[in-house]
Amino acid sequence: MRYEATQRREAGEGIADIAVSLSINESTLGKWFRGWGVRPAGGKFGKSLAQNQWKRWTRDDAAIAYTRTDLSIAKRAELLGRSYTAVAGFVRDYRKRPGDPYGIQ
Repeated sequence: MRYEATQRREAGEGIADIAVSLSINESTLGKWFRGWGVRPAGGKFGKSLAQNQWKRWTRDDAAIAYTRTDLSIAKRAELLGRSYTAVAGFVRDYRKRPGDPYGIQ
């Protein structure tokens, strides 16, 4: 299992994908990789990051995430091609902002 997981991670596959396929907790697998010194191959770092870490929020995306309360957060995330956590975090954080940078409130 360690060999397979290491090979896949070094090839640039995401920790979450590897963890799901091997039925291992994502946090545990990440801890193991850090302990083993396993990193994605050079030039693969951008591809291995979660969507919400590299995809910028546009005004249209922000409007859908924040104003489409008729849809569940899971449906909004699916519609936007983002993770549930990314959309839920955006909505939570946007409510706390003193201004309205996207002009949607």
